[in-house]
Amino acid sequence: LVVALVVLAHRLGLLYQLFHKVDPQSPRHGGELVAEVLKAHGVRFLFALAGGHISPVLVASEKIGIRVVDTRHEATAVFAADAVSRLSGRIGVAVVTAGPGVTNTVTAVKNAQMAESPLLLIGGAAASLQKGRGALQDIDQLSLFR
Repeated sequence: LVVALVVLAHRLGLLYQLFHKVDPQSPRHGGELVAEVLKAHGVRFLFALAGGHISPVLVASEKIGIRVVDTRHEATAVFAADAVSRLSGRIGVAVVTAGPGVTNTVTAVKNAQMAESPLLLIGGAAASLQKGRGALQDIDQLSLFR
């Protein structure tokens, strides 16, 4: 009975809410925090293929003066970030949506790795409460790059 209650609480997201407190009064969102960190590290360009998972990061980056360059393919976003990195000496940043958005970057990420280019790839993800529950584009992205 106890195990069944714990499983039910997990499926309803109650355990997540218990351990991950959110300030409901905060006017800020995670996209703004990501953009501020990027700006603090001198990022001037952010390459992306726009999508719902990452739109808060893109909007916040534009607001604080980071130029968002929308590409037509995720690999192109990473190749462009790699080029900026090689030419400027600063970290190149690409932001893509979850699932296929991330998997489409593998070749370009490996290319940057072999060239030892400083590159940051930010991949969107399904909401934490929906992980492992059939959410759209929910895959184990980290194991792909290991």
